[in-house]
Amino acid sequence: MTNELVLAGIVLFNPEIDRLRANIQAISPQVNTVLLVNNASSNMSEVRTLISDFQNIEVLDNTSNMGVAHALKQVLEYAMEHGYSWALTLDQDSVCYPGLINTYSKFFGLPKVGILTCNIIDRNFAEDNGFASGQQYREISQCITSASLINVDAYKHTDGFDDKLFIDSVDFDICINMRLHGYRIIKVNFDGLLHEVGHGKNVKLLMKDYIVYGHSPFRQYYIARNHMYLVRKYPSQFSVLKEWLREFRDELLIILYDNSKFAKLAKRWRGLHDVRHM
Repeated sequence: MTNELVLAGIVLFNPEIDRLRANIQAISPQVNTVLLVNNASSNMSEVRTLISDFQNIEVLDNTSNMGVAHALKQVLEYAMEHGYSWALTLDQDSVCYPGLINTYSKFFGLPKVGILTCNIIDRNFAEDNGFASGQQYREISQCITSASLINVDAYKHTDGFDDKLFIDSVDFDICINMRLHGYRIIKVNFDGLLHEVGHGKNVKLLMKDYIVYGHSPFRQYYIARNHMYLVRKYPSQFSVLKEWLREFRDELLIILYDNSKFAKLAKRWRGLHDVRHM
């Protein structure tokens, strides 16, 4: 374990208990404290039984589902209030590999590091990690929430997590915010996390490789709405034309390769309509 204090934060909403157990077993020995932020889960009695076997678990209970962004803001506020230098954010169903934090610690001294991330191994599909042979790390523009190690001091200089997003694009928002405040997103060449994004599969469209994630209609609403919200929030970072073409491409992928096509498209269209009210 590194000499700097490291907090791991896991946002809970009706977690699958066996997967959560594997998650906590994997990360608990690597960090000083694991903070569970409970977004009004219906199975917290089972969670409390589970965590009774661990010594470094804290629980913060919300009385209603406040969304992922609000819960992650609570994780970082806890980190600031209790003197942690780094905060690892995890999805409730992700499982870290041994040595993740130790590997990250080798890069703590890089200048202007805002977030460290790693190679993500998905249970359902293959994805190129983007590293050249022998390359230890590289700077990237964005990364997912799970396995992101946030520099708490850098976070203090940003606008923080955006409650308006609730779920989806929360991670990309904080990455953009970090970069606009002069901090870097560093990806380390280490297979650090076993993860699952929806029920994804690799597909081809016009001879290019894409991933169809199989997200529910509920998630499709927030994916479409929140991405266009970011386009409006950060006009210097996006081309509006390119993002509408991206939306057309994503809808075409649903039509060609996904199930529940009409329900998902309808939710995306509602999300694109509702973005004007955010």
